[in-house]
Order: sequence, then structure tokens, then C-alpha cells
Amino acid sequence: MVLKGRPIGASIVGPQAGELIGLWALAISSNLKMSAIAGMVAPYPTLGEISKRAAGAYFSPQLFANPTVKRVVGFVQRWLP
Repeated sequence: MVLKGRPIGASIVGPQAGELIGLWALAISSNLKMSAIAGMVAPYPTLGEISKRAAGAYFSPQLFANPTVKRVVGFVQRWLP
């Protein structure tokens, strides 16, 4: 759950949830913004990348709500393989 760009709660369920919840616990206790989590440098490919992608997904609806951005992305997708 996110309030004013900051996570206030997180639930992770699965086989390696204990490995993934640490970042979210730190973000909540330190009052970090989602942009800080999305901008972190995570080793790839690891499970830690999942948290970064989740934080990045928070910004997708806001980013693509802009019609100009939609046109630019559409243009780039048509011309780049």
C-alpha cells in the first residue's frame, strides 16, 4: 500500500518471501519514497530485482496517463526493433 508516494505496508507471499521483505521493511521504517526504491541499483538477475520492478510499476499508470508520453512511446516502439 502506498500513501503520498511512500509505502506504508507490504505483503509478500511465496517460497522466498523472507528474502524479499527486508527491503520493504527498511523502506517503511525509513519513510523512503517509491522513487528511491525504483531508482536503487539491484544486482540482476536476482530476487531483489522484483522489489525494484514493483516500485517501478507504481509509476507506470501515472507516466502513461499523459497523452504526449503515449505518442512518444508508440513512435519509439514502431521504429525501434
